[in-house]
Amino acid sequence: MSVMKYTFAAELQYKSHTDSAQLDGFDVDLTQAPPKQWLPSNVAMHKLDAFSPLPHDLVGKYDIVHLRLFVVLIKHNNPVPLLRNLIGMLKPNGYIQWDEHDHVSQKVVTADPAINPKTVQAVLDFVRPIDDMMGPRTWVSALGDIFAAQGLLRPRLYRFALPPELYRYDTDNVLSVYEEVSRKILDRRDKRDGEELRKLISVAYVDSQQGVAICHDKVVVVGQKPKEHHRGT
Repeated sequence: MSVMKYTFAAELQYKSHTDSAQLDGFDVDLTQAPPKQWLPSNVAMHKLDAFSPLPHDLVGKYDIVHLRLFVVLIKHNNPVPLLRNLIGMLKPNGYIQWDEHDHVSQKVVTADPAINPKTVQAVLDFVRPIDDMMGPRTWVSALGDIFAAQGLLRPRLYRFALPPELYRYDTDNVLSVYEEVSRKILDRRDKRDGEELRKLISVAYVDSQQGVAICHDKVVVVGQKPKEHHRGT
């Protein structure tokens, strides 16, 4: 996972210029989290499996719940089990903000038509069977409707095309995720597959420096928990 995931709470604290709010970050694996000594005093990191039943002390605790980049973790095209846990963490009238890649919009682009994108495309082709095992990901575009079906008020979905100046950054993020896939999934199945993917990724990193990129639209969805919440189906 990207270290940026863990620094979001700290960045939010710095930008808000306030110590009056407690900012808690959660992940199932904290090995890449910053040491608590390096975090602001009102920022804390905690271990949590977001798909398991919520600990009692987290129920109805937060005014705002934010999450991002769960697209590779959602199974069977169904984010509802996770969403229900998030709603459970909110106080009445609290807000959820969910930031996500729209995987369906994924494409390979080049800075110049003369540049050959074959290695970057080969990486995507290599991991496609793993993606296919996760099932379709059309839920991202439907997340606003899913918020409404789960009883959240005034859901809004915002879609952002990635600006070209961020193509390289986004590509590095995607390739780092696939490198993690090579180690945590492929190596356990057949180490030769993991090694082959890592070889492709090492070349793809070089190609990205020459102007080849993997791009996705960004989707941000916001909704409010009503004072009296009745869970949808």
